[in-house]
Amino acid sequence: MMTFGLIGHKISYSKSPIIHQFMARQLNIPFRYEILDVNRDDLPSLIHELKTGNYHGFNITTPYKEDALKYVDRLTENAKRIGAVNTIYDHHGFVIGDNTDYEGFKGLLKLNKIHVKNKHVYILGTGGAAKAVYTVLKDLKSVVTVVSRTPNLSEIFPRVIGYQSIDPDDVDIIVNATPVGTYPNADESPINLDIVKHKTVIDLIYNPRETNLVKHAKKGVGGMDMLIIQAIYSEMDWLNQTIKVKSKLIKEIKKVLDHE
Repeated sequence: MMTFGLIGHKISYSKSPIIHQFMARQLNIPFRYEILDVNRDDLPSLIHELKTGNYHGFNITTPYKEDALKYVDRLTENAKRIGAVNTIYDHHGFVIGDNTDYEGFKGLLKLNKIHVKNKHVYILGTGGAAKAVYTVLKDLKSVVTVVSRTPNLSEIFPRVIGYQSIDPDDVDIIVNATPVGTYPNADESPINLDIVKHKTVIDLIYNPRETNLVKHAKKGVGGMDMLIIQAIYSEMDWLNQTIKVKSKLIKEIKKVLDHE
């Protein structure tokens, strides 16, 4: 029996175990998937558990996607470019760090027919998820501005503004990569809802399915598709096999999640 886990903090709401247990049944590969709600100081010992074979792979979520970088031996190309990891596994004695959020966000755009080429996009937030979103959008030739409470320019984010500098006339698509609006604080919003009335909004939050931002947008998409797609790509890393990411599979997983 293989054992995998989600490393993060205050993550009891996560739907990842349901997705992975469904995939275990689909693939006919029995494995266990655990929620590992830990402190930062616990990361080295968990990586040791991976090296000794007690665990066979991890997902990394808030707030450790950048912290985990220092505990891996090698990074995939996407993880290097993004500067954050969300998937860790052992490969011939080396701990590999990958970032399947890249494929998750790219898949969300494709599935929901959101075209971003030459569009002006605001990303709210600067954490690991924001870095993955930024990398996808730059690859797809978007004009990207990052919105931060502490607007400092960086190598990764060359154009950063504060929330007070948001210009509704300068943006086509808004991506929320902050946790603001996550259950149980679902009534909260990172920006004034009037801003999104005539915009396309992608909110990476998936609990609730529809945040206030999504509800008030002209076109709104939640983060469930990204969650599911990145999870499937994580399993490809862990199991070293190809899984076809089809809309039918995503719908089946959503149906399972609806009944939980």
